[in-house]
Amino acid sequence: MSVLHTTRQQRGFHKSSENAGLRERRQRGDREETDFISFRIKMFGVSNFILFLLIFVVDFIWAASVSPLAPDLPLRKTNIIYIPDIDEDYEDETSKPSYGPRLPWETTTHLIPQECDYDPCVVHEVSCSEISARTKCYCPGLTGPQELPLSPQLREVKQGASGEAQVHWCAPLSIVTHYKLMVEGREGLPPVFGQFSRNGTVRGVKVGSRVCVVAVNDAGFSVETEMSCTQFMPQELSQGAVRAGVIAGSVGFLALLSLVALLLWRQKSCQKDRSLNAEGLGNPSYTINETL
Repeated sequence: MSVLHTTRQQRGFHKSSENAGLRERRQRGDREETDFISFRIKMFGVSNFILFLLIFVVDFIWAASVSPLAPDLPLRKTNIIYIPDIDEDYEDETSKPSYGPRLPWETTTHLIPQECDYDPCVVHEVSCSEISARTKCYCPGLTGPQELPLSPQLREVKQGASGEAQVHWCAPLSIVTHYKLMVEGREGLPPVFGQFSRNGTVRGVKVGSRVCVVAVNDAGFSVETEMSCTQFMPQELSQGAVRAGVIAGSVGFLALLSLVALLLWRQKSCQKDRSLNAEGLGNPSYTINETL
C-alpha cells in the first residue's frame, strides 16, 4: 500500500510539473506572438512614413525643377519726341506780340503726345506706324530694314491637343518681314509666319528638342539666344511620368517590406516550434504513454 501511494504521489507531481511547463510554454508563445504583432505594426508605420517622405521629396524636386520657359523681360522702349506740323508763317505769327488782357473763358491747350496702344506680344492687323499716323501717338524706336533684327522673345511653348507644339512669341523692336520656327532634329524647311503673327504651330516635334523663333528682314536673320529658344517639354507628360514612377516605386517598396515581414514571421515560427520540441524532449517526466 505504501508503494502504491508513493507511485500515485510521484505521478501527481510529474503531471503538475508537466502542466506548469505547458502553461509556461503557452505564455512564452503568447508573448512572442504579441511581440511579432507589435513588430508588424511598427514596420507598417515605418513603411507609411517612408512612403510619405518619398512623395514629399519627389514633389519638392518637381516643383524646384519646373520653371517658366521664358521670363517676362522688360521691353526696351525709346522715347521719341513728337513734333507737330509747323506752318511756314510760324515765325511771322509768333513774332507779333499780343497785347491786351485775356478773357476769363479763353484757355490755352497744349497737346501732349501719348504712347501708342500697341502690344508686341498680341496679334495686330496693322503696324504701329499706321496706328501712329491715325491717332498721332508715338511708337517705340525700331531698328531699320537694313539692320539685322533683334531676337524675338519666346513666351510659351506647349503641347496641343493633337500632340503638336504651339509656340507664342513677342515681336522685337525691329522691322520684320516674317518669322521662322527652327526645331532641332526636324527634317524639311522650317515653317514661316507673317510679320504680324505672334503664334505658330509645328508638328513632329520630339520631347526635349530645342525650339527657336527667328525674325527675318532684308538684312538677314536674328541671332538665336536664350530669350528666343527653349526646350519642348510638355508639362502634363512630365508630371504623369513622375507620378507613375512614384507609384511604381511605392508599390515595390511596400511589396519588399511585406516580404521581409513574412520571412521574419516564418523564422520566428520555426524557432518557436524548435524550442517547444526541445523542451518536451528534455523533460524526464514526459512520455508518450505516461508510464514510468
